[in-house]
Amino acid sequence: MQLDLQLGETVQGSIAISERNLMLVFQVNCPGCLSRALPMLSKISEANEGLNCFALSTAFENFNLNNAKTTAALLEQGDLTLHSKRYFAQLGQQRLPYKFDLPVIMDWFMPDQSSSKLSESIINVFDEERLSAGVKQNIKNHLAQRLIPMSQMGRTFLNNDFQGTPTWVYFNEDLKIIESWFGHKELDWVQALLDK
Repeated sequence: MQLDLQLGETVQGSIAISERNLMLVFQVNCPGCLSRALPMLSKISEANEGLNCFALSTAFENFNLNNAKTTAALLEQGDLTLHSKRYFAQLGQQRLPYKFDLPVIMDWFMPDQSSSKLSESIINVFDEERLSAGVKQNIKNHLAQRLIPMSQMGRTFLNNDFQGTPTWVYFNEDLKIIESWFGHKELDWVQALLDK
């Protein structure tokens, strides 16, 4: 299977796709991503010379909490958001308790004006005279609730039909996916995969 990789702005470091790549897809407002996945990616990177490890910050929900600004604040000052903040507060920590040094790239997001144009275009399709005003309004409401938020999602996340975060993708220089998984696997399992 081919990875559809749509990269946005660089938040930290830089990447060059190589023969072996491990990408962690995460959200800032994901406690499991920050408590386990990012530290695990750092350990994997340290133990595997020649493996290109990087994190892709995305959003499929809570767009005001999962964006370039909050990603930069997380990496630079350790600033946490809603669910992540609650999780770490239970541990007595007000900020991210470690420094994450690997490259972090933003997923590519459709510009705001494109989302508005998409909304208008779709709604205009249903603006036919044969539809009653009530039906038109129902269609518009449905689009606003379902389809329009999809236009705000990270394109790599959406185009690859990822289930959530953290998502891990091990792929080669041709963007061929060798292995992909959602959630957490033990470090030994990941290392065995990388050693094949």
